[in-house]
Amino acid sequence: MGKYDGYLEAFYRDGFVKIPQVLSPEEVHTLRAAVEGAFEEPDDGYGGIVRVKMFERGNMFLDLMDKDGVIEFAEAVLGANCHVVAVNAVRNPKGAGIDTWHVDEDLFFPIPEGSELDPAIRMPVFKFTCNYYLVDVDETKGPTQVVPGSHRSGQHPQLVDGVPDYKGQGPVSCTGKAGDLIIFSGQTWHRGARNEHEQPRVVQQITYGRRWVSQRFYPFLNYKLPDQVYEAANPRQRRLLGEHPRGPYG
Repeated sequence: MGKYDGYLEAFYRDGFVKIPQVLSPEEVHTLRAAVEGAFEEPDDGYGGIVRVKMFERGNMFLDLMDKDGVIEFAEAVLGANCHVVAVNAVRNPKGAGIDTWHVDEDLFFPIPEGSELDPAIRMPVFKFTCNYYLVDVDETKGPTQVVPGSHRSGQHPQLVDGVPDYKGQGPVSCTGKAGDLIIFSGQTWHRGARNEHEQPRVVQQITYGRRWVSQRFYPFLNYKLPDQVYEAANPRQRRLLGEHPRGPYG
């Protein structure tokens, strides 16, 4: 049992959950300093507000991948052989945000309009993202926004006058303090609202997936994990980075 297992039912029901103060002030300080340092360097091909493969930038990101309580949550949802899909940082200055409503990548279970998933069926989860807030995030600082229950829709976001609506449920803003964690299914309608604050919104993300969900470490075919990262990682962290035993198909 993980210490955050009590949040599992809400996650399955709503498609997201907020867990307060998962990170200590010291962890927040260390992670934010590393993230800010990454953004002082040229972007790595994903634009000005995203940095990828943060596990290459220090052991604090390896430790975040198997954070006590959160990794047990991930394994409960995605299986004991789950791994990380991406370890990205997002820093939104004023006026910036990934503010288009979307699901991540694709619909896994398309459902025809007018139909609904049987209430007895739990929508399977193949991957989800953890957003660790490294600064306080209020309504003005581009909070993660989600539409509760929309992970069960089997549809892309349906907008009414520009606002998503699922069975009468509109969006909610996941405001929080530095150290809080927002976990959301990639099938939940979501966005990062535009930051209207003078100070940047800084978030460290960990996306977990089932064993068979491909990892996104560019350049993909030719990516090689740096030796120093492998040597610093513990066995669980190595699994999360992709060190799996043989299985189906190879």
